[in-house]
Amino acid sequence: MENPSKVSAVLKKLPYDIILFFLFAFAITIFSFYLNLDINKKLKASLMPYTGWGFGRGYFFILFFIPLCLLSFKGTVDKTLRILRIAIIISMLMQLYIGIQDWLQVAPEDYTNPNPYLRYDTLTPIYTIFTPLFWTLLMAITLLWNYFKNKKETNLNLDTPA
Repeated sequence: MENPSKVSAVLKKLPYDIILFFLFAFAITIFSFYLNLDINKKLKASLMPYTGWGFGRGYFFILFFIPLCLLSFKGTVDKTLRILRIAIIISMLMQLYIGIQDWLQVAPEDYTNPNPYLRYDTLTPIYTIFTPLFWTLLMAITLLWNYFKNKKETNLNLDTPA
């Protein structure tokens, strides 16, 4: 059984970048399930050129990983948040790699293909490349910011006489 004081301490210190990422991943995942319903075939076909085949697939894992990480990791709150950010960065880097690979494999005729499931739109990299890149950079900048802030606080604490 998890220590409730540790869980509440983590939840109280949960930063906005992780909360926003979780809400974004939740919205994308719910929308991807909604798109896969039979009643939404036209909507799915109209969005497929922009989102690609893996719409919401990369964010589904995060919905389980963030609560699991917050509730099960032992150690300090800062260490838990650091591990969580690193896991999000790794997940988004994998999505970024997949998006870049898809973009590099596009032939000129894929932009004009009449089949919406085979067409690749010029706006597709916004969702498949720039969205994972945005989350990767946001988490990496926050990770570095916290690292240097903690290092500065540690150095200031060492410099003060006892």
